[in-house]
Amino acid sequence: MNKEILFRSIGNVDEELLARCPLPENQAEPLSCEKTAAKKHRSPIRPMPKPALILCASLCLVFTAAALLLFRLLPGGSGKENFPLSEASRGVTVSRIDHLPGPLPASTADLPWLEEEELFTNIETHIFEGTVAGIQNIVMDFSGEPEYRAIASIEIERVFRGDCAPGDTVQVLLPCPVGDHDVWVEDTGVISRLRTGMRGIFMPQVYDAGSIREQNGARLLLSDLAPYGLPDGERYAFLETKDGPVFDRASYESLREASSMAEVAAYIEEMLKTIR
Repeated sequence: MNKEILFRSIGNVDEELLARCPLPENQAEPLSCEKTAAKKHRSPIRPMPKPALILCASLCLVFTAAALLLFRLLPGGSGKENFPLSEASRGVTVSRIDHLPGPLPASTADLPWLEEEELFTNIETHIFEGTVAGIQNIVMDFSGEPEYRAIASIEIERVFRGDCAPGDTVQVLLPCPVGDHDVWVEDTGVISRLRTGMRGIFMPQVYDAGSIREQNGARLLLSDLAPYGLPDGERYAFLETKDGPVFDRASYESLREASSMAEVAAYIEEMLKTIR
């Protein structure tokens, strides 16, 4: 038995004393008590089995996707997709939204009375017939004051007035959001009934550099969102439904008894001849 084994068998031997003991040639340096304990109790590191790794990775992906989806659905969340705006717009952000944040407060507005002819001449409008290819609700945030609208994509089939052409698809800014049963905005009784796939005749205003919306110290160039916009939600659209055309019959006295879109189209053509 060599000295090291003898000393350790006795126990309680000072480490410095053990270190001073000469060792036989070619014998490794003795291990201290701490090193011996560490070596004795060290657990081997075993790699995680591949099936477990795959399960963990899958769970991480599921939880991440669920969190991102929830984040995008939260009203006001930064998961919303913002519209790129020009330098003419400031202090405002515009975002696409899929869900409205509950019932919206009703707005009130007194529409100025216009004669039938004035509805065609008071502002510059293009007039076309087409089908709604899609509707996207949006929120315009004017420095903390939100306003909810929608943008309709319309596939044009017939042009009564304007430089667009059949086959074009144009975007039209609507005066209210659409598609949710809790949405009700004053003076939008006609356009709030708009749905994807619906046909109609539309009379939108053409937006130019002077088409600016200012609110709460912020400003928005409306043409940043769409080249067209409806001046209000009652008098500038004629919608085709299974129950006949829907429009503001009080404003179009000459069309009060109209029961088809063909009658509406004939009326518009005749009116345009009159005002030329």
